[in-house]
Amino acid sequence: MKTPKYFSKWFEGWPDLVCLDLDGTLVDSVPDIAAAVDAFLSEFQAPLAGEEQVRAWVGLGAAKLIEQALDWAGLSQDKHEDAYRLFLIHYHQHLTDHSKLYPNVVAILKAFKHNGVPVALITNKPSVFIKPILDKFGITEEFAWFLGGDTLDEKKPSALPLLHCSESIEAQPERCLMIGDSITDFKAAQNAGFKSALVTYGYHQGVDLKGLGADAIIDDLAELLV
Repeated sequence: MKTPKYFSKWFEGWPDLVCLDLDGTLVDSVPDIAAAVDAFLSEFQAPLAGEEQVRAWVGLGAAKLIEQALDWAGLSQDKHEDAYRLFLIHYHQHLTDHSKLYPNVVAILKAFKHNGVPVALITNKPSVFIKPILDKFGITEEFAWFLGGDTLDEKKPSALPLLHCSESIEAQPERCLMIGDSITDFKAAQNAGFKSALVTYGYHQGVDLKGLGADAIIDDLAELLV
């Protein structure tokens, strides 16, 4: 496979490392996340948020998600610990009931593997959930690293998770790529000195991605392989 145009332009060849976000980039997980949010809201006899509302909150980690849901429902943050526990229990039991891979996820992972590009999964989701989700979709073996929001001392938008991976293989940041769907992913890439590609179909937290200055804005992961 010849080097795609983006990679030819950025790296004069394939990148030395690719870091991928999970929710909103590889997997549409909001249906199951929203069900878990509504499960704890129901326990508190609060209005249910629903999938559309939860889509606007996803991307900053589970703890922040619970905080936003409590604020939206007019509930005290004193309930955060109990709400978080209930959320995690329900989500763990229904992790991939309705979640789906986005188009061409498998194709891009296989392309990276075929061309010897190591791939890291870097998400702000609690790490306990990562492998079961990847196992469900049969893509676990495509990743050399799984980093959740609780794996290291810092999470995205910190550069630490990205640099943890690049430094472990002595890859120069300018030869590495972060692929995500949000300002959180963009800032992590920017802080680490990585190139960044953002997908338009994910969870944007109300941010206009085109104004951020990412190296590429794409509608489909397959665009990186052209």
